[in-house]
Amino acid sequence: MARRKKNNRTLYWFLGIAVLGLLTIVILRSQGIIGKENKIKVQTAESEVRSIFSRVTESGTIQPTIDVPVAPDVSGEVVFLAVKEGMRVKKGDLLVTIRPDDYESILEQSQAGLAQAKAGQLQARASLAQAKASLLQDSVNFARNMQLFKDNVISRAEMENFQLQYNISQSQYNSAELEVQAAYYRVQNSQASVKQARQNLDRTNIYASMDGTITELNVEIGQRVVGTMQMAGTEILKIADLSSMEVVVEVNENDIVNVSLGDSSRIEVDAFPGQNFYGRVSEIAYSARVAEMGSTDQVTNFEVTVIISPDSYSSMIATNDVPARDESPFRPGMTSLVEIFTNYVNDAVVVPIAAVTAGRKEQNDSTRVQGEEVEPQEVVFVVEEGKVKEVPVELGISDDNFIEVKDGVQNGATIVTGPYSLLSKRLKEGDEVEESKENKKSRKQNT
Repeated sequence: MARRKKNNRTLYWFLGIAVLGLLTIVILRSQGIIGKENKIKVQTAESEVRSIFSRVTESGTIQPTIDVPVAPDVSGEVVFLAVKEGMRVKKGDLLVTIRPDDYESILEQSQAGLAQAKAGQLQARASLAQAKASLLQDSVNFARNMQLFKDNVISRAEMENFQLQYNISQSQYNSAELEVQAAYYRVQNSQASVKQARQNLDRTNIYASMDGTITELNVEIGQRVVGTMQMAGTEILKIADLSSMEVVVEVNENDIVNVSLGDSSRIEVDAFPGQNFYGRVSEIAYSARVAEMGSTDQVTNFEVTVIISPDSYSSMIATNDVPARDESPFRPGMTSLVEIFTNYVNDAVVVPIAAVTAGRKEQNDSTRVQGEEVEPQEVVFVVEEGKVKEVPVELGISDDNFIEVKDGVQNGATIVTGPYSLLSKRLKEGDEVEESKENKKSRKQNT
């Protein structure tokens, strides 16, 4: 009995080894490592001629091209709101009124000060006329008595008194002239105070500076606001021209060198799935926006502005009975994805991006000096008569799926595209290959 159990265990042991060997053979054959013809199964595609676009894709935020924040010039309490968010306004429309009482009082005080200054000016002019008359009289007396002194009719002491009186009148006249000038400047100062007080009173009413839509309203009746004369001021609302919209995106420093003014763009807006809008690059920032500065995660981006073409959404506006020149379907702050087409080549020979790998001829070249670094050459593996040939290529622009081949591959060549592990490490020139069944099926479906 024990002997029979021992024989059964031996039999199971050999059966297990046999099954494991069969599985190993199946796996190796499926990967093309062993087989009747020892061919490697690969995925292939044909090079083709097509137009190719190089692009930069970033997400951004929609905003109006013209967006004007409104802040009061004077401080005070909001007593009247003529608008609400979303309302359209015309240039010159009343928006907000700030309590004018204090500014009316200041205007009345400055007007009273002006009246007083004008009265002082009249008084100074009267004093000047009186001083002028006194000077004229004293000058005549001085001249007459000077002659009498020469004729020895009056004494020197009397003559000196007449001269002293003339000098006093001359000084009083000069002082009166200066007082008239001072009174003139006091009037000018009072007039400026009245003008400023009237302007401040007028500024309690805030009017629209442009045609547009109220996109943001930040105050309520009874709220106190700070004027820009004291500091930055309270931003009470925003007026935007929604007939012209743009998208602002941040482009990485590695891609910004490829972006140019006027580059065409395709825009996808999250609020309108399945619809594409179009525009062009209108602004490129020259100053970077740096995030996580000083850390290993530092990112340097540049703001790029893309104006959305009204022609790409005019049909959407017409369905809402809104003239295309007045509105757009977008609202400030909507999220969008922007593709900026930075380059374009027509009738380019292209291959799938997955087909390009680093060459291995240079790596295995025994003639190069030991320790010398060799810059890897980009190559593709071309299938010719069942064998692969390593072909160096000169590459151009690329999109998400294809890359331009400027030199090295002609149209219609069969190119190895995968598997990735095989293409990047094991495949070498001269290997015999055959196209995998799955690859053949997918190519038939595509054709």
